[in-house]
Amino acid sequence: MAKQRVVIVGGGSGGDAAAFMLRKKGFDGEVTILSADNDRPYDRPYLSKEFLRGEVDLPKVYLHPEGDYSKQAIELRLDTQVTGGSLIDHQLTLASGSHVDFDVLVLSLGGTPRRLPGVPEAENVFTLRSLRDSSALKQSLQHSKRLLLVGAGFIGAEVGASARTLGKEVLMVEAAPVPLSRALGDEVGRVYASIHRDHGVDVRTGTTVKEWHVDRNRVTGVTLSDGKREEVDMVLLAVGIDPNLELPKALNLPIEGPGVPADEALKAADGVYVAGDIALHHHPLLGRAIATSIAAGSSTPYAKIPYFWSDQYDVSLEYRGNASGEDHAVWRGDRDGLHFSVFYLRDGLVDAVLSMNDKDGGEAGAKLIESRQKVDANALSDSKVDLAELVPAAKSG
Repeated sequence: MAKQRVVIVGGGSGGDAAAFMLRKKGFDGEVTILSADNDRPYDRPYLSKEFLRGEVDLPKVYLHPEGDYSKQAIELRLDTQVTGGSLIDHQLTLASGSHVDFDVLVLSLGGTPRRLPGVPEAENVFTLRSLRDSSALKQSLQHSKRLLLVGAGFIGAEVGASARTLGKEVLMVEAAPVPLSRALGDEVGRVYASIHRDHGVDVRTGTTVKEWHVDRNRVTGVTLSDGKREEVDMVLLAVGIDPNLELPKALNLPIEGPGVPADEALKAADGVYVAGDIALHHHPLLGRAIATSIAAGSSTPYAKIPYFWSDQYDVSLEYRGNASGEDHAVWRGDRDGLHFSVFYLRDGLVDAVLSMNDKDGGEAGAKLIESRQKVDANALSDSKVDLAELVPAAKSG
């Protein structure tokens, strides 16, 4: 029997993890990564923080030394754009006109930063998604005084914190009345905004850019919706991303809203798996789940709790689970001292926890999420109650 060939489209952390996990799980067929990026897979969180500030060198940013790919018999093809193909023929079409055959296909395509209508294509207007983007942003920051951030989400805020750490002035413009309110609720959003204000960021909420002022292909200032003109010498657009769905559409995969629906094993169709920003699944999709399903030859559900982290100034923020700002938020800890956790409850169940400088609260919250049992909100908010005692109580129901 001929050995299978797994082709992974996308050179981000999800696709990279799938490739290496396949080898760890004993898969002995061919593994190929097709990446449109010019750089081998890298650790994206560095791009808005340590690498941008010059605290880590380039080798630290990469997920693996270059030689690891050949050692694991993983073919890594960079600067390779996949434009289409056929699932029936098990073949992909490249921008070069050539074709790549596959037995199993993994799509880990990521997303593209949004650009707002009317934003000029000026040389000092940036988005941040790739290592190349971060390098350009880093170079521009060295020669700039005042950065305009459009959007107060995590990427914008991390870049803002990095810029302040480097001694730059930062103007943060956010259209919503409270940053991150849809995801984390108004109270957390106000704390979040106050952290940046306390560190010298000029945060303008409920505000948009009304007019861009450009001179010789450079933005020199903006007029805001409140009528004020502000001078800036570089701009970062950080208003979210759009999933890259062009290839799934070309392959005639089903599309629902912002992504490709997948089952519990991350399978979108026979022999086709999806991961990351394009995937519709109740948990973020990680390479480990895909590799387990392929190597085992059967569908393996993956229920790892969603997790992300963000370091800004001296604040360490961790978020576990999946909730919205409309859920019941239960606070625990010292809000003013920025050492607390917020548990998001729906029907008495903990669906998510945000912890700020509170690792123990976040880890206990993860166990409460996993328990899927109702929790007493009063006990949860009482710092005198040991969270460890609530976990077994929740599990026992």
